[in-house]
Amino acid sequence: MPYPNEASCRLRSPDDFEKNSFRRIQQGKLAIIIGRLKGKDTTTAQAYRYPVAKWDKDEARKHCEKNKGTFHEAG
Repeated sequence: MPYPNEASCRLRSPDDFEKNSFRRIQQGKLAIIIGRLKGKDTTTAQAYRYPVAKWDKDEARKHCEKNKGTFHEAG
């Protein structure tokens, strides 16, 4: 699942979420994919995106590990 211009960090499976509930929000230099979990009314982070122009690969990997996600380098 590599993206050409950003590394990614999967926090939860997309299958845990309602279809068509995903949104991308920006928080500083970090992009966060949020969605509504099945049966819930609030949103939850599903993944982080790290634009290669703003994040060093090692810095992004450490952030992902700190948040207990699965890291994927930019492709």
